[in-house]
Amino acid sequence: MYSGFQSTLQTAKTIASLEWRLEWRQGHQIASVGMFALSSVYVAFQAARNDVSADAWSAMLWMVYLFSGFTAVGRLFDRERSSARRYLQWTVDPLGLMLGKLAHAIFTTTGLSAVVLCGFLLFLGWPTGETAKMGIVVFAAWLGGLSMTTTLVFVTAVASQVKAGGSALGAILGLPLLIPQLILATRLTVGALQGTPWSLVAEIPLFLTTLCAGTSIMACILFPYIWRA
Repeated sequence: MYSGFQSTLQTAKTIASLEWRLEWRQGHQIASVGMFALSSVYVAFQAARNDVSADAWSAMLWMVYLFSGFTAVGRLFDRERSSARRYLQWTVDPLGLMLGKLAHAIFTTTGLSAVVLCGFLLFLGWPTGETAKMGIVVFAAWLGGLSMTTTLVFVTAVASQVKAGGSALGAILGLPLLIPQLILATRLTVGALQGTPWSLVAEIPLFLTTLCAGTSIMACILFPYIWRA
């Protein structure tokens, strides 16, 4: 028997494992997200025609990631809208459910970030040549993606409690919350591409980390009340 926080962690582990097994069993969902991301990268490549500035490169990168992230996370709570919802409400720890969904989403979107970034490097290359700092670009892609993922999971969890129009509500709630994170992630990526010294952009990762932590804490606090409402 588990008790307290151990029970919550065990529930989170079970939920995350279950989500992954279901994703692999229904492989078309993963394939559709990957194809959407890669096709968006190719469209960006066709639009740029190998003549793109650091600002445009970064903006296109994060726009592709934003819509790919919505595609990947937007249906995260669809199974909880089924007829089994009432049973789950009284048998599953809501905090463990949220942590499990969050862990699954972070793992998925981390892979998505890698796919999008590799696609951009393959098709568009480095827009600024040797001045770009690859380590910071990769770090910016990971941290910016992580921050936006926590927000997407939070708004998707809230929207999932609406019986009709949940997907539209998720987009309406998500975009205003994601704009500050998009701006920060874009600034960090542009700075890395232009070779800006770390001391001049060091505060941006701190802001992104704060937004990520704040959104995660809000989700863990509010979701149990919304789930049982």
